Amino acid sequence: MIPMFSAKDQWIIRLLYFFYYIGVGSFTMFLPVYYRSIGMSGTQIGLINTMGPLVGMFSAVLWGSLRDRIGKMRLFFSAALIGTLIWALLLSAVQDFLYILLFVAGYALFFSPLIPLMDSNTLRMLGEHSERYGRFRVWGTVGFTIASLVMGFVYQRLGLHTMFGVFSFSMAVMILLGLGLPNQAIPGSRSVRHGMMDIIRQPAWITFAVSTFLLWLAANGAISFVSVKIKDMGGTDGLVGLTWTTIAVLEFPVMFFSAGILRRFGSVSLLTVSFVGYILRIILFGLMPQPFWAPWINILHGVSFVPLWIGSVAYVNEMTPEHLKATSQGLLNSMMSLAFLSGSLITGWLYDRIGPVWLFLVLAGICGLGLILFIAGRWWVSRSPREVTVSIPD
Repeated sequence: MIPMFSAKDQWIIRLLYFFYYIGVGSFTMFLPVYYRSIGMSGTQIGLINTMGPLVGMFSAVLWGSLRDRIGKMRLFFSAALIGTLIWALLLSAVQDFLYILLFVAGYALFFSPLIPLMDSNTLRMLGEHSERYGRFRVWGTVGFTIASLVMGFVYQRLGLHTMFGVFSFSMAVMILLGLGLPNQAIPGSRSVRHGMMDIIRQPAWITFAVSTFLLWLAANGAISFVSVKIKDMGGTDGLVGLTWTTIAVLEFPVMFFSAGILRRFGSVSLLTVSFVGYILRIILFGLMPQPFWAPWINILHGVSFVPLWIGSVAYVNEMTPEHLKATSQGLLNSMMSLAFLSGSLITGWLYDRIGPVWLFLVLAGICGLGLILFIAGRWWVSRSPREVTVSIPD
């Protein structure tokens, strides 16, 4: 039993991750395919994909800083969930490109802060046991596995538009669960703005931000078009679902045992492994000759996404003071959104102009550049005097 959690709190957190990733697995992963099915081109899909990150890179920090300043987790979390539900239903009612752009922006304003709020809340409640974060996050893997395994075949039978109903159900359950979250007191008296500036001026943060920005850019760009490539090669919606089921199955054991892995190797080593894993994974996606290769290639998810996610959350948490936990996780999410935005601006255009093979090879090269910068940056940090304003991970 974790002292800072009651049994009720633990199950609320587990179920929130579970239903959040039910929504991701049944909705977010199928959105590019849905856009394609209603006549959007690769360039239009790319432009639509820029809208969410464009809004999200501001909204995640905004919501996180308000949560750190005011507290009241239930209020902010419930408001974000209700807004997400409303805008998703509005998105389901339109097929015009401009209306889709508008409604995706509204959806992102409320959806983007959900995971930073959940992660910061979990880490805050874990306190000194923050390495156990993966034991709670793994319930999201279970939800994603179920959704990706089942929903591809459901949509193949009932149509892709069914995904809006599934997603709405997930958000409605999360609204009910969120009412049971505790409102934790936030220690610390410094302003959020000044505290955030202390974080982003650290050499350790600069190294992390620049290199992982490139990695998230390439990874999100590749993942956005894996489903599209499968369909363009003649694959079915069921194969798309199976492809994402594979990553969920591989994610489960790594996420479950992440506490021991993180204690043994540390966040920096996990991030290094993720760079190498993504380089191999993206190259193979580009070169695969048949769509049925995709689930097998996604076996590399266990050494790419999982160490990237766990390593990033842990690295940021380690260097952040207690009263800025939600703000820092929002800052991480904003950096990811900016990477997704930058990738979306070019990947749709590149997919239409140079084709999927060269698109994925270019993205693998960007991962390689990020790895070089990360290694060089860590060497620079190790030779620089340590500052004392925040705790920097070794």
